Amino acid sequence: MDRKKFITTSVLAVSGFYFLQSNLFQAAQRTASEQKDREAPIIIVGSGYGGAVSALRLSEAGKKVVMLEMGLNWEKSGIPFSNLLKPGKSAAWLKKKSIAPFMNLFSLTPFTAALDRLDYEHINVWVGRGVGGGSIVNGGMAVTPKESYFKEIFPDLDAEKFYNFYFPLVHKELKVNVIDEQFLKDCPYYKFTRVGEEEAHKAGFKTIRVPNVYDFKYMEKEFRNEVPRSALNTEVIYGNNHGKNSLDKTYLKKALETGNLEILDLHKVDHIKLNEDKSYTLAIQQIDTAGQTIADKTFHCKKLILSAGTMGTLELLLRSHSLHNFPVHELVGKNWGNNGNFMTGRNWVKPLSGGTGAQQSTIPVGGVDNWDDPEHPFFTEIAPLPMGMDVATALYLLINRVDKKGEVTYDSAQTKLTLNWDQSHTVTMKENANYFIKKMNKANGGTRSHFLFNNGFGADICYHPLGGCVLGQATNQYGKLKEHENLYVLDGSLIPGTIGVNPFVTITAIAEFCIENLIRTNEFA
Repeated sequence: MDRKKFITTSVLAVSGFYFLQSNLFQAAQRTASEQKDREAPIIIVGSGYGGAVSALRLSEAGKKVVMLEMGLNWEKSGIPFSNLLKPGKSAAWLKKKSIAPFMNLFSLTPFTAALDRLDYEHINVWVGRGVGGGSIVNGGMAVTPKESYFKEIFPDLDAEKFYNFYFPLVHKELKVNVIDEQFLKDCPYYKFTRVGEEEAHKAGFKTIRVPNVYDFKYMEKEFRNEVPRSALNTEVIYGNNHGKNSLDKTYLKKALETGNLEILDLHKVDHIKLNEDKSYTLAIQQIDTAGQTIADKTFHCKKLILSAGTMGTLELLLRSHSLHNFPVHELVGKNWGNNGNFMTGRNWVKPLSGGTGAQQSTIPVGGVDNWDDPEHPFFTEIAPLPMGMDVATALYLLINRVDKKGEVTYDSAQTKLTLNWDQSHTVTMKENANYFIKKMNKANGGTRSHFLFNNGFGADICYHPLGGCVLGQATNQYGKLKEHENLYVLDGSLIPGTIGVNPFVTITAIAEFCIENLIRTNEFA
């Protein structure tokens, strides 16, 4: 090997080593090329559903947009997502141990992972990190809420327009599809769904087929081993390498194609200041994949959209208020809820006939609809439990009404959010779970799944935090935060604590409604 070739090969090898170990090489390249003090006409904080919708519609309208995301751009990083049975870099945001709802036996090296868990006194909240936000780590269940409940939650919105226009638009943009019934019937990876539906019917419950953003045609190919496996390889809450139409493949991809959107990943907004001219200054920490700050930056913008997810948006607003007396309306933090999330399960489910299946797809397609029961209204996801063996266990995520809302505040001394939420908020949810499990066991046999949760009841598990900046209360009718002229909230915090089903379709539809009207009324002129 000649000298020139040796030097080239050596540089590439060293570069590759640092990239694979911690991504520091790539981070260093970015640091050298990015400004630490910058002006931008419109900044969006967060790349989840509300942020992605806003980015696309503003970009299509010819507006230049900068999007700040504290997590990693996984597609650009080249780092694969890990699966449930082999947690790796994508498994737990800067944690030394995995953070799944149960069976956390895996040690990890801290990394800016795709999944994070926020721990409060009486509840744990799971959130997504990375370009695409929660769309990276959720189960993809694209459920439209019942119209009657939507009207109850949002009495001032035009429900007819939402069900005739916004929800169909969102289904199209998110690439929502439904599993083929013959494939579902034949595929061994969906035995848990078939068993779950059969037992629900026997107990007198109604089941529904649940659409999803996972490409079921791709899943059919992965089952035939024609393409790399993802849903059939226990990939989901740490990200899907294939098959799933997360936001980076839908809204954000289209927005980037306009040339008007710039996404800066690993950029964490610490706090916000309101300037005299009603513009905003953002204090930002650029971090590496070990979570270390590699640059402190200051961005300025005329228009600011907060789409950092319910907990992220509330933390930014309340921390900024604590630090700088940033104007915050009195209703910010109020009407928070867990979307009625309550987990439970059953053991000894058909153990003599193969149980729920040793192989399970991670993408749910079935649910129990008991919403019209006046005494026990709920929707239940028939959830997978892919343990690599047949554990004869059925797992359920109940979604209930939230009759008693919580409140999010900021503890200045501890410099963290606090959540007024305890067992009193979940009493009815537990009653519904107990009713459901008892009725299922009476009809089919089995016992409550004590080993999965505390006595079989997962009251402290929240995947769907909602509320705190409720539409029409803390904001105007289109998401502009009260007491501000140029700040908008477009994410799950607009929904008052509950929507009755997995919420991302509703969050996306409300964001479409808000940004359409904000553009129409020349808010971004």
